[in-house]
Amino acid sequence: MPSFNLISSVLLFFYIFDLAADANPSFLYKFCYDKDTTFTTNSTYGTNLNLLLSSLTSNANRIDGFYNTTVEQQPPDRIYGLFLCRGDVTPDVCRDCVAAAARNATSLCPMEKNSVIWYDKCMLRYSNESIFSTMETWPGGTVWDNDTFTEEEDFVDIVASLVKDVASEAADAPMGAKKFATKEANLSGSQTLYSLAQCTPDISDVACNLCLESAITEFSDCCRQKEKATRASSLLPSCNVQYGLTPFYNKTAGEVSRSKPSPLPPRDSGKGKISSQTIIYIIVPTVGFLVLLSTFCYCILRRKARMKPYLLKDQKDKSKARTMNSLQYDMSTIEAATDNFSDANMIGVGGFGSVYKGTLANGQEIAVKRLSRSSKQGAEEFKNEVALVAKLQHRNLVRLLGFCVEREERMLIYEFVPNKSLDCFLFDTEKQKQLDWPTRLKIKRNRSWTSISSYRFKAEDCTS
Repeated sequence: MPSFNLISSVLLFFYIFDLAADANPSFLYKFCYDKDTTFTTNSTYGTNLNLLLSSLTSNANRIDGFYNTTVEQQPPDRIYGLFLCRGDVTPDVCRDCVAAAARNATSLCPMEKNSVIWYDKCMLRYSNESIFSTMETWPGGTVWDNDTFTEEEDFVDIVASLVKDVASEAADAPMGAKKFATKEANLSGSQTLYSLAQCTPDISDVACNLCLESAITEFSDCCRQKEKATRASSLLPSCNVQYGLTPFYNKTAGEVSRSKPSPLPPRDSGKGKISSQTIIYIIVPTVGFLVLLSTFCYCILRRKARMKPYLLKDQKDKSKARTMNSLQYDMSTIEAATDNFSDANMIGVGGFGSVYKGTLANGQEIAVKRLSRSSKQGAEEFKNEVALVAKLQHRNLVRLLGFCVEREERMLIYEFVPNKSLDCFLFDTEKQKQLDWPTRLKIKRNRSWTSISSYRFKAEDCTS
């Protein structure tokens, strides 16, 4: 009988020891980074870090297993911190894990202002930059081992399918529930494959799904062969994915954590009449909504009516700008065409300036009217006049190709007309022989119709 009591006591001792060992948090991985900034223990940042770690530890018994806070309001000593406990652990286990992480934080990352520390049951993080409500996949790490043997031939494929399914369940968690899920798959030889996925609750469902996809991708670097990794954890700041051949979470808690919120109680099935007070409650908000909607629509339409002239002016200005850009030549092009305004290319001089013949790179011949610098006409007035003249087209007008305004120069570029003007034929001793007196008389008569032709010029032949 005494030996039986002794054996029972020993078994009870080992059972209690095993439970205690299982409750103790196990360190997995840490990442310390400073982004070109470090701190010392006695600095203001070091003091604020101790306050932050103390605050996180004090709030680690929360039922949702998540908490974030900030110490100091002004940079560079402001520090942000948070913790996330695994979705299946109790508040007491969460508190112990966060306390261990906070206690070891300054020894794991003694000088860096930014760190992420992962334990098997929690994650603790702090930074001198905001880390709240932001999905981040860096920094991170993957830990694995092969302490358990499996004969399953399709182990890697089953792992890939299982972690994908559990990640989808965690990301699709209903509003108000933890972004946490667990899932199992049966293998040959009576083995079971366990998996877990979790996101921080301060990110959206879409961000959670993207983070978990990144975490699963990390497995491809370590876990393509079953001999290398029968248990692995992909750890990122905003999420984590884990799998193994031995249970590493509370299955019942995992199922409860992803259960949907309780449905609303059913309505009373009685068929009583609707009271007048209920009718008022329905009609008054509806009428008020319609009035507000009508007022909003009226304001929008009125605003559009007021903005229409400005929009039309803006469109006109843009059209004008496009026209001017298409007409404008740069100085280097004109200089190349006229051989840097060579005297050999000068074909005329007048009160307005000089005219040069030129040839563009495409072979087109042009006439460049180089206006006198003494002109008091401003650049904008010159451009406006060019835009107007460019729109005029007539068989008796030389077509304006463009202009150049640069280095205090103002030039008009026309198409080159090789036959010159009438005065060259009247006063040139050689060419005046080409005009006999009957022809000159005919030209004189045509000039008398100038006033009448001007109306036809404007109304019929001129287009813009």
